[in-house]
Amino acid sequence: MLPRMADPYIDQYETLAYGRFAVAQILALVIGLDTEADSFVKLTADRLAVETDTMEVVLRKAGALDAVTYKPVEGKPDVVANAKGVIRRLVAYAESRENGAAIAADILQHENMSTVLRRRPVKLAAALDHAFTAIEKHKASLPEYANWAQHVAATRDALGALNEGVRKARVDRREATPETEAARVKWLRRYSATKSIVEGILKPLGKVVMMPEIFDDLAEVHRAEGVSDERAQPGSPR
Repeated sequence: MLPRMADPYIDQYETLAYGRFAVAQILALVIGLDTEADSFVKLTADRLAVETDTMEVVLRKAGALDAVTYKPVEGKPDVVANAKGVIRRLVAYAESRENGAAIAADILQHENMSTVLRRRPVKLAAALDHAFTAIEKHKASLPEYANWAQHVAATRDALGALNEGVRKARVDRREATPETEAARVKWLRRYSATKSIVEGILKPLGKVVMMPEIFDDLAEVHRAEGVSDERAQPGSPR
């Protein structure tokens, strides 16, 4: 098996979200699993954080960073923060009902709340879409189902519109400068190295299954045919 490489289609703007998600998840989920390795794991996370911060500095220097990284606009609602708040409140409401733990787990797709809330806004919109389906499924147990369904749908649609706006802004600014591309390549090396290190910590513990919870690109279907984190076996489908 080859090391779990970073998806080469992570663009210069996506590095910030992927990097910060991984750092937060390493500190939340990996620290403490092997206490003797904790200092090294924290150093690994710190180095990825530094590389990600450096990437932000380079992108900000190139200009127009706010338009492509979901920074809230002064005087307007923070759509991403609102979406996270809706998920928190919905889960709390579900947990208050009979069989609430199972309903809440279904809403969160059996992931930790913190993991769901740390994911990129595109995935947050997908989480809201799933939450809408889940409360429809459990509406007999949710007396305020109609209000929640309306609220979740409106929040999902607002976040979807924001995602589309950011996507268009990124397309308009997709062409990287030599400086941003060099920084991106350096960041990808650090991200891939971080994956290898974390996998090395998890493997002896039998917890490699946690990798997609820590590195968000591993939780996705690759966007280009032939791109894979592992070497394909002879005769296997691509």
